[in-house]
Order: sequence, then structure tokens, then C-alpha cells
Amino acid sequence: MRLTVHRLNQIPTLHQAQVALILEDASLPEQAEFYLATFNDRAVALAWRLQSDLQFIAVRDITRRRGIGQELLRQIKLDTQAAGLTQLHCDLAQAPTPQQAGLNAFLQAQGFNGATAMLSCNLE
Repeated sequence: MRLTVHRLNQIPTLHQAQVALILEDASLPEQAEFYLATFNDRAVALAWRLQSDLQFIAVRDITRRRGIGQELLRQIKLDTQAAGLTQLHCDLAQAPTPQQAGLNAFLQAQGFNGATAMLSCNLE
């Protein structure tokens, strides 16, 4: 099977236990545009955005470094651009402190830049 990225308004019951493993200590917002990456019908990554703000992105620890986050972010960028937005922002200060450096490195490798905790990516 291949990796599939689903754009959702809510997390399906089938994947809620796996999503809890991805979230660790975070909680789902009531309203956002969710992106759920599945492989062999198992949730392996999750992200959500509100307009041009990428508010959360995480790949399950046992599936990292396989291009899943890159594919998830690619789809988010495409959808953000299709919505008529020209930038995508991510505030690293909202991520757990131990994960901020790794998230910063990942996002910069994917085209984000910035001198503060707020990173931006041009979509044009």
C-alpha cells in the first residue's frame, strides 16, 4: 500500500487511537482543517491548519525519516495555495520545547524561513 494524505473536518473513529499516539500531549482543536497521513490504513502523521497558519504537524515516532512529513507538508502547501493564500506560517513557540529544534530544521528544509520562532513559506 502507499501513503495517503486525507483532508478532513474531523478524525474518523477508526484512526482515533493511532492519532492519540501521534498527538502525545497535544489535543485536537474543535475546528481546523485536518490532514491525516495513513499507510496500510494506519494513521502515521497528523497536521492541521487554520487559514495560512500551520498549527500542528507531527509524524509518529516509529515512522519518522521516511518522507511522510514531507508529503504531508506538500499537500498542505498545495491546499493552502489552492485556497488563494500566498504564504504558510508556523509558530515554533507553540510546539513542545524538546521538539522545536527538530521542527525548525524540518520546516527550513521544506522551504520555510525566518529569524524568529515564526517561520514562513512563500507558496507562489
